[in-house]
Amino acid sequence: MKKVLLIALCFAIPMAGFAQKSKKKKKGAEPEVVAPVVTTLTDEECMINLSLFHESVKNKQFEEAYGFWLPVYQSRPDLNKAIYTDGAEILGYRYQQTTDENVRKALRDSIMQLHDDRIKYFDEAKYPDSYVLGLKAMDYLTYFPEDELALPAYGWLKESVTALGAKAQITVLRKFVEVSYNLYKSNTDQYGEQFLADYQMASAALDQIAVAGGKNAEHAASQKAYVDRLYAASGAADCGQMDQMYASVVAESANDLDKLGSIMKLYRRLGCTESDVYFAAAEHAHKLQPTDESAAGCAQMCIKKGDFAGAVEYYKQALSLVANEDDKADYLYRLANVYVSLKNYQQGVSYAQQALDIAPEDGRCYLLMGICYASAKVSDDPILARSVFWVACDMFQKAKSVDASCASDANKLIATYRQYFPSKEDVFFHRDLNEGSPYRVGGWVNRTTTCRSKAE
Repeated sequence: MKKVLLIALCFAIPMAGFAQKSKKKKKGAEPEVVAPVVTTLTDEECMINLSLFHESVKNKQFEEAYGFWLPVYQSRPDLNKAIYTDGAEILGYRYQQTTDENVRKALRDSIMQLHDDRIKYFDEAKYPDSYVLGLKAMDYLTYFPEDELALPAYGWLKESVTALGAKAQITVLRKFVEVSYNLYKSNTDQYGEQFLADYQMASAALDQIAVAGGKNAEHAASQKAYVDRLYAASGAADCGQMDQMYASVVAESANDLDKLGSIMKLYRRLGCTESDVYFAAAEHAHKLQPTDESAAGCAQMCIKKGDFAGAVEYYKQALSLVANEDDKADYLYRLANVYVSLKNYQQGVSYAQQALDIAPEDGRCYLLMGICYASAKVSDDPILARSVFWVACDMFQKAKSVDASCASDANKLIATYRQYFPSKEDVFFHRDLNEGSPYRVGGWVNRTTTCRSKAE
């Protein structure tokens, strides 16, 4: 049997022979630095030491475990998987116990070598080389945090995920996307296509694990949601690319509610809810099991087709099914917009106000209400009819006061509608008007505003 000479490991850590217990150390004591020693055991001795170090690891007695483990690693690296699984824990423990940078470097190099030796000496069908590379990558990310791009880890992760797909560890799939994302953010031009391909591969694997059920299904689903959020935030793909990726997936998943829901959520996060692929997913999902999400998707499909009456019905379904208050406010706002498209401005204001009751700082609702008021007919008197523009500008002013994101749109609308204010002369000669005084706008508007003239 070829002996394994681990120079770095031996330099950083004292050796132990057969059944030789290491001396008890005070908690937090630094690992000793001694001259390299190689211990060779017989096969019988290796089996005894194997049992001893494995039991010690189970009991978290890592210092004691080390003394039994290392000679086995040196003598029979092909003996048992525990040499590598327990060995990683033992060396990791010793790494945490020291602050000496030279010792820490030797230990983390030894941990990397441990994975290489597992691939070299220990062949196991259940855990092929590609699986071990995933473990090596995870340890690299742990022990080499200063390497922000982590290109070596990326290479091992990619090889592992490419080879194993849905058989890869869930944490490996997640880290693969994270590391690829970091590379993409460092150079979007160089790594853009790569990140897109990496996300697709990991996402498909996580979907497969989640759909298969079993003990890992829930974990896979949560990690799929995480990588979806990461992908959505990256800006790496536009809606057209999304359609290319998911058109066939949606068609093949017409009866898979979980997958359809996952795709719809991703499209929503990316702002791609005007896509025909999104509409198809929503339609399939709504037939299987109506939800607020699927109903809202069908409503948007109706809007795109010009079927505003259909959109009203679907949004009302969404409102009857929704549990989340933020989503409810959004659906109310969207429904208000549909009524504006139908020129039913009174209903538009009604639903926008309901949205504000839930989300009082949503400036979009005030902008929409202002547009509705500006379209109202409240008087046959041509001067008094212009009073709606005062109310409209009140709403636009309110929008930017509660929601800074609306300021630009609000200012543009104010500048537009101020042009339609009565002139100073019109106000002066009208018996019902007085510059700067309160004025009650009648009709369905039924609001008090301030009489104003346009700037000359």
